[in-house]
Amino acid sequence: MIELTPLRYFLSAYESGSFSHAARMNQVSQPTVSTAIQKLEDELGGVLFHRSRRGLRATALGQRVYAEAGESVKRLSGMAERLKPVPRSPLRIYCHPDVVLTPFIPSFRKLQNMQPDVVPSFTEQVEMADIALVSEPCTPKGHDFFLLSEEAYGVALAADHLLAEDETIDLKQLEQEPRIHRPYCPNADRMVGESLPNLELPAQAVNDQQVLDLVAAGLGIAFVPLSHGEGHAGVVVRPLRNVPTQVTRRIGVSARKSVFAHEIASLLRDFY
Repeated sequence: MIELTPLRYFLSAYESGSFSHAARMNQVSQPTVSTAIQKLEDELGGVLFHRSRRGLRATALGQRVYAEAGESVKRLSGMAERLKPVPRSPLRIYCHPDVVLTPFIPSFRKLQNMQPDVVPSFTEQVEMADIALVSEPCTPKGHDFFLLSEEAYGVALAADHLLAEDETIDLKQLEQEPRIHRPYCPNADRMVGESLPNLELPAQAVNDQQVLDLVAAGLGIAFVPLSHGEGHAGVVVRPLRNVPTQVTRRIGVSARKSVFAHEIASLLRDFY
């Protein structure tokens, strides 16, 4: 059986026209190449090269060997490298409490298809994050912000709430409604201002996914970004009328100042 290594040395010598060049290409000594090719000639029963001061010239047998084995040897030589496990890149993600992940799911699916070596994981420590899903004022220190969208706030109601059938809701219609408190998001409170001073606060949430669960359970209403209506089957989010201060939020992905984080943030922005 012909071994792969002498064939590899033969290909290098054939293509470079020199045993010394073949030795350098394979990082071995010239005698090693000469000995291997001599062994190959013995196995094949013929001379592979005519040797002269001008270099090597393949014999008819040498040309046949090259035609027969060239592509196969090159492919087999690179097989070990191709079959090595691809290094995986951990991607640490921080999600601010006022961000619901539902709108980001298609973008993360596209990211996984394009970058299968990236392994996402969530962290509760923003300083450990490579990227963060945030509204612009909450961009972590040391991160650059990539804008995805800008949207207004509305009111989140249980899907079976009496007001849920209305296309828009007048703020005055909510005077007697208990409200789920979102202490981590000042924008919603600023939007309400002094217009609803007596709103009862029956529950306080730690993130907006929990807010939507509490609203769906019928424990109260909440003032949330309009896109949150896509985040829970049991909740509808309606635009508001007669709001004293119309507030919007700029939502995006932020990235720490590294090439890897910026590449991922740019991809998510393109996919969004």
